[in-house]
Amino acid sequence: MKPIFFIGSNDRGSVLLISILMLLLLTVIGIAATNTSTIELLISGNDKVHKMAFHQADGGSEVGIELVEQNIILAGFDTNQIGDVNVVSLNLFLNNPPNMPDDNNRDAFFPRGYVGGGPHTNLTIGGNPELSTGSAIQMAAGYEGVGKGAAGGGAKVVYDIWSQHDGINNSEAVIILQWMHVM
Repeated sequence: MKPIFFIGSNDRGSVLLISILMLLLLTVIGIAATNTSTIELLISGNDKVHKMAFHQADGGSEVGIELVEQNIILAGFDTNQIGDVNVVSLNLFLNNPPNMPDDNNRDAFFPRGYVGGGPHTNLTIGGNPELSTGSAIQMAAGYEGVGKGAAGGGAKVVYDIWSQHDGINNSEAVIILQWMHVM
């Protein structure tokens, strides 16, 4: 009669056991790789959404520049619809420096067909007039050259243009720029 421990000392079935352990190890590596790729997909998706919101806000700041210039030329808008932009404040060029825009505090927003909760861009615009450097006119000195009198551009307004984009998946980006209009 053979002892019970003799069964473990023979080599029959060892290849099967080693191959099962290798398959188990490969399964664990595969599961870890799948989890890693899932996380990387989530990260890249969030990065895409953030970049989309940033570029939309950046484009909104360019729209804000054009709105300011058109508003100055026309001395205010007479309608709330300027192309695809809804204008809340018809006299943008008279506004004081603004705060961060949101759905309750904005001078303009787009797109035109915006429905609450959808992606949209809010703009706030305002500035302070000030005298330009070299525009002092204590004497009648307009004939002395550029910058000596008010004829060379005696005042300027530095506008703060805030552009906030609320995008998909609660993404948000805010761009602030200053635009100088010389009078």
